[in-house]
Amino acid sequence: MNNEEELHKIKMGFDLFFKENGRLPTSPEIDELNYLPSSRQIQRKFGGLEKLRSDLGYKDVHFGKGKFRSAIAKNSNVKGRESEIKLEKILTDIFHEVFVHTEKIFDLSKSRLDYYIYSPSGDFGIDIFQTGTIKDLQKNVNVKVSKYKNFSKELYFVVDNSFFSQKDLDQSSNSKRDLLPKNVKLVNIDTLLSILKNKKVYINPIK
Repeated sequence: MNNEEELHKIKMGFDLFFKENGRLPTSPEIDELNYLPSSRQIQRKFGGLEKLRSDLGYKDVHFGKGKFRSAIAKNSNVKGRESEIKLEKILTDIFHEVFVHTEKIFDLSKSRLDYYIYSPSGDFGIDIFQTGTIKDLQKNVNVKVSKYKNFSKELYFVVDNSFFSQKDLDQSSNSKRDLLPKNVKLVNIDTLLSILKNKKVYINPIK
């Protein structure tokens, strides 16, 4: 295996660990992972972990667990709002602004839905969120399932995070002890866009 192939393998291993833990692995953790070479081998061959993280394109190369997770928490609200703004633009472009309701109250508890969309194919709802790890993803989904237990329309939990493929989300859904309600689907942005393309659209009354 040449250096380029080995770097690709390490990058895939780092991304997998990040997806599950919300940060890159420390030196002792690398030695415990069967899908990565030893930390000593990495240091000898690639000039140390910090240099390797930088060479692989990671922005924060001098992190510790607490510091890195704090950064994730600090930025989550900002990123969440950015996700909402981006998705709202997509929805209004497709379904027209008059048929896209934001922060819609849907039950007596005054719970609010990120987006409620009117469509000839059937009205549906969307809750979009950011999450850093598989564990956090499962926690978020559990909370949302409880929140939307009285919502009977088609509902999409949309994960706006490039680390999670649709296969990852499907595996997470299937591994849950209590399966998602029949009206709920856990999807990433790409999958949602594919679904939206097949939805019928009302004629825009405002031109």
